[in-house]
Amino acid sequence: MVGEQKIEELRKRFKPENARNLSATYLITVHGENGGAWLTKINEGTCEFTPYDRAQDQDGVAPADCLISVAADDLELILNGKMSAMTAALSGVLSIEGELGLAMQLVPIFFEGQAPFI
Repeated sequence: MVGEQKIEELRKRFKPENARNLSATYLITVHGENGGAWLTKINEGTCEFTPYDRAQDQDGVAPADCLISVAADDLELILNGKMSAMTAALSGVLSIEGELGLAMQLVPIFFEGQAPFI
């Protein structure tokens, strides 16, 4: 599964009912083969993924509330349920910059059934 396919998998897993009270912007960066970055806007039950070029950063700062970075292979393990998002975050496999609380809210939105971050 290449980066674009992984983002498509997240798009399919999106649970609008679990995102009704969330309005945040994430920058999800997938490293490795055919990786990339996607600006992910969640707003009151909707989700939009837009390919993002880091050259667009203003003053070196991405226009996101939370930055999430993960290797393509590790994201595949998370998507396949072989590693929980919590384990990935705690072990440093999944890097989070910005508001940790916003990252935690992604678990029920994309990974319902996996253990939460806390």
